[in-house]
Amino acid sequence: MSNVPAIGTYTSADKNFTLKISSANPSNGVITGVYSANYSPIGAFSVEGNVGNYGWVFSKSQGKDGVAPFNLSFGGAQRPDQRPYNIVDNWNGAYLTDNTILVEGTRSFVNSDGVVEVGSLGTLRFSL
Repeated sequence: MSNVPAIGTYTSADKNFTLKISSANPSNGVITGVYSANYSPIGAFSVEGNVGNYGWVFSKSQGKDGVAPFNLSFGGAQRPDQRPYNIVDNWNGAYLTDNTILVEGTRSFVNSDGVVEVGSLGTLRFSL
């Protein structure tokens, strides 16, 4: 049972998305790493840096401080300098006791031609 998200690369069950966790800070709940999507209106894309957050529900008074399951969210956004588009993926769910992540994803995309796409990426399990 992990008390922070385990370091490593988590891949979605459909193999289209990855979350590489390089560090997970238990003091502020920030996840640093790389989020990647294999498909989007702009093709594949990756975002590196602070890509997520997590927060516990268990406490020391319960005798199991900071252990799974706990809430977790991650994703990435990309907007090039000339602003031809902006794309945002967000995943929200939970980190489970078996070191997998169960999340629901959404995506929003807007480009400078006025194209707007908003939708669900589905409910997926990410595994190491």
